[in-house]
Amino acid sequence: MFGYGELAVAAAETLIGLGAHLVALVVPSNRTGVDVTRAENMAQQRGLTQLTQPETSDIGSFADRLRALAPDLAVIWSYSMILPPELISLLPLGCVNVHSGLLPEYRGGHVMQWAIINGECETGVTLHYLDEGIDTGPLIAQSRFPIEIHDDGVSVQRKLQLSGTALLQAWWPRIAQGTAPRLSQDESRARYHRLLTPKDGLVDWNAGSMAIHNLVRALVSPRPGAFTFLQEQKIVIRRAMLTSEVSGTVSPGTIVELSQHGASVATGDGELSITEVESDGAVIEPSEFTAVGIIPGVLFTDSPSVLHRTQ
Repeated sequence: MFGYGELAVAAAETLIGLGAHLVALVVPSNRTGVDVTRAENMAQQRGLTQLTQPETSDIGSFADRLRALAPDLAVIWSYSMILPPELISLLPLGCVNVHSGLLPEYRGGHVMQWAIINGECETGVTLHYLDEGIDTGPLIAQSRFPIEIHDDGVSVQRKLQLSGTALLQAWWPRIAQGTAPRLSQDESRARYHRLLTPKDGLVDWNAGSMAIHNLVRALVSPRPGAFTFLQEQKIVIRRAMLTSEVSGTVSPGTIVELSQHGASVATGDGELSITEVESDGAVIEPSEFTAVGIIPGVLFTDSPSVLHRTQ
């Protein structure tokens, strides 16, 4: 098993529950933190060999260790490194990726977040075999589920976990026998989505309310979050709600109204209600907004600047 975090742990536990003889867990060398630790703790509890995939220049000794385990097959879910051809070739039954998106339209590492940012009404999980490309290998099967307006990055990942483990359970017998389908992807529909960076969370208040709302909900904690600036202060927007209000001639980014429920902010086509923010690492509820300068008439901006007041 190659992976880390909750999804990889779910896949490993599913495989064990299906009677698979899991010989090792491999984590990537380019990630650290709680998600890697979570996977390593599971491996320790299950008595699995633990390996770390090194950078490509050091892949030889790692390949030798993998070869000594004599695995028939590898499964990947939530992994941040590319498997070079010399590793894939060690696996007689190939390498199956549990991809957290619909292929071929959503290739890339952060496609769950991109589906929310893009305002998709559905997403899903794709089982496919690995080849030398990025998410380009032949398909086994897919499952789809809706992205509801109230969903965010956390709830969609929960749906992905349930959908992905169910898909793995359904197809595992044929995968283990080497008889699973290998369907070519339609390259005319293929689209690669780049990895997100923290800078992608910067809010453009000239955009529409729905676009900003989608950005906020895609980047909820534990991700870095959508953000804006109030004078020199960075404000992370943790929660927001769509409203039907129209701000007229008020400049986008202007805090129009403050209530016990949140701050209404003008956007490119209306207003968005900000219901939870974070400043200097502290989560702030609407009742405390004025303490950090979130008051009517003040303008959120896209960079640190002097205080802007519109009225």
